[in-house]
Amino acid sequence: MTTSLRALHRAVQAQHNARFTTDWLARPPYSQLHPAFRAAAMALSDWPEPEQYGALVAAVPQAVGQELPRFVLQDRAALADAGGYEQHVATLRAVPTRPRHWHDFFNMAVWAHFPAVRWLLNELHVDATLGPKDPRNGRAPQQNAVAQFDESGMIVTSTSASLLGDLRALRFKRVFWERRAELLETTRFWLVGHGTLESLLAPHLGLACKALLMEVSSAPLADGSPQSDAFRHEMDARAAQAIRAWRAGAPVLDPVPVLGIPGYAANQFAEFYDDARYFRFQRRSERS
Repeated sequence: MTTSLRALHRAVQAQHNARFTTDWLARPPYSQLHPAFRAAAMALSDWPEPEQYGALVAAVPQAVGQELPRFVLQDRAALADAGGYEQHVATLRAVPTRPRHWHDFFNMAVWAHFPAVRWLLNELHVDATLGPKDPRNGRAPQQNAVAQFDESGMIVTSTSASLLGDLRALRFKRVFWERRAELLETTRFWLVGHGTLESLLAPHLGLACKALLMEVSSAPLADGSPQSDAFRHEMDARAAQAIRAWRAGAPVLDPVPVLGIPGYAANQFAEFYDDARYFRFQRRSERS
């Protein structure tokens, strides 16, 4: 990112962080957060302090025995003592959090809903045995994939193997438009990239996720029912298991143009899916 683009991004981010709002809770993907989490967020009239984030996390039912981190005010000295952000999370089991910051708020939201995935990502972030390291950022290839999934990851679950096949083949108009009714019946999109959750507050052209595609036997709605919670716990564990396998080599993740997903934008017209600004991807020749 060039200096001018970075400055523009920070200016937009500062504008968004200026006040806490709740109107976003009514639309996808935020409307798919657990109803108890949404109710707790809706009750807020201003930004909660980082130390209060634990109460929001506690609103979301967890799998038996699931560990959750604490959320603490980010402190530069504490980060330096721990050896960095991810090291702080791994050793202190505490997430450094900037106050009044959407990026960190949605980071907390992902921890609340997919803690097993987040612990695995953190584990790989700090694994010194992975290599070779990229001299530009000090990361192994697997850690570059972890960082990307951390910011822009998505878990796609579907009872339709052929729909997942069309997604892998980048047949986006077929998936999102021609098979729209089937998609809504069989497929769930779970955003686990907190950077993308922040970006969707004011989405831009070409916004995309990198996805794990998983075939399932059922696709319950994210309605807060025991069945829905059990399914989310299962998908959290299954996705964490898939991420664990990345130790053997960096994965090739599937691109998903987020604004093509029904309800994520004004995409209720066939012409939307002919706009190359949203759908500009090319298939990589090899997959892992």
